[in-house]
Amino acid sequence: MGRCLFSTAAENAHNTFNVQLPPPAVPNDLIESSPFGINTALRPDSAGLEARLAAMQRAGIKWGRQDFSWNRIEKQKGNYDWPPYDRLVDLCLKHGMLIFGDLTSSPNFHDPRTPKGVEAYCQFARTAVARYAGKVDYWQIWNEPNGGYWKGTPEQYARLLAASGKAIHETNPKAKVLGLNMAFCDVRWAEKILSLVPNDCFDIACFHPYRPPNAPEETFDWWEQDQYVKSWHRHDLTPDYPLVHMSYLDQTDELIKTMKKFGPAKPLWVTEICWNSHIHPYGTSELRQADLAVRFYLLSIASQKVEKVFWWTLKDGGSRQFDQADMVGLMREDLAPKYAFYAYGWMTRLLEGKRWVRNDSFGPDIYAAVFTDPKKDEDLIAAWSPKPYAYIRVNNTERGLRFYDIYGTERIATFDPVRTRSLPVPLGESPIYILGPKGLKATPRPDPGW
Repeated sequence: MGRCLFSTAAENAHNTFNVQLPPPAVPNDLIESSPFGINTALRPDSAGLEARLAAMQRAGIKWGRQDFSWNRIEKQKGNYDWPPYDRLVDLCLKHGMLIFGDLTSSPNFHDPRTPKGVEAYCQFARTAVARYAGKVDYWQIWNEPNGGYWKGTPEQYARLLAASGKAIHETNPKAKVLGLNMAFCDVRWAEKILSLVPNDCFDIACFHPYRPPNAPEETFDWWEQDQYVKSWHRHDLTPDYPLVHMSYLDQTDELIKTMKKFGPAKPLWVTEICWNSHIHPYGTSELRQADLAVRFYLLSIASQKVEKVFWWTLKDGGSRQFDQADMVGLMREDLAPKYAFYAYGWMTRLLEGKRWVRNDSFGPDIYAAVFTDPKKDEDLIAAWSPKPYAYIRVNNTERGLRFYDIYGTERIATFDPVRTRSLPVPLGESPIYILGPKGLKATPRPDPGW
């Protein structure tokens, strides 16, 4: 499926590969249950708006996190400029992508840390929710309020969340409110907020578990240690802080435990994640970025702990190959695809519409998640190992088995009653997909031999 071409990408990067993606199966369908999301990073006046949305559609992305920037909409006190966002919402839906609105960024004449500012924010939220009811029914209360995007205290954010959540629910009882939206899996801050707000003021808990350069399965997190502990909490935490020594899903479990102290655990969405592909500290190679993106989505889906994942973001923020903030995209700044774009596209083509059934193995050395297609007599196993090599056995039949790497390269293992009935399959750090008739099963093998 893959072939080499020369294509010019951004100013400081040039591709020498191309992957042939078949058309998405359901490019225009709005699929609320889809786990495949992106941070759109769009403004109504963004250059190349339709080209970027078309690229998201081509990748099979079905959800977008879209800023509804308060300071861009209420430019004069009491006057809202909605028409540019009307067009943006309609374009997203036209390209088969549902969105949730992130209500963030106050104008300089409103201070959401104050009671008057909270009421102004609630009025802004009520107006947005009423205007877009039926088109946008999920709304997020601020971005990373445990960090630099919120200049106030936890108590002030809790007041904003409680009041605006109530206002949104009263305006549209069908609407869902997304709360917390925190940098890291910040369980200490989350517990503080949950102790201060009514449990029903929001419906979905969101977090941003960045962990470069560590893989999601690793039980060590350099980013948690160096940024959260040594920078954010240098006066009150040390490197033996437990979450530093946890995998992504272990950290997620800690958040679930924290929520259960205050009632039933809420659904979880990861509303930002990426592995930055910059050539600098904490950077990840572009090939590894593709592998880790797929593994993160598969872990989230197969764990049944996280409903949706939103990659940050479609395209790089600039062309400086050494800059962490620039090197974030599935594509380069000029929309030339990186490996991760094609890996994302193949993942959505193979998994969208399939239902997770079980995990035949779920770590630490072998992961094998089984999905079924309710419309076909077919199962799919998504499998990988965090190690350079590992093996599973997969049952084969006369129909044979189809194997795909993350870029769609296809290989077929035909049936041989001696050699392939119980087929040893090599795994590595790049996931593979195995397609066959219903009843597929993976059995871990302890060694590579017969």
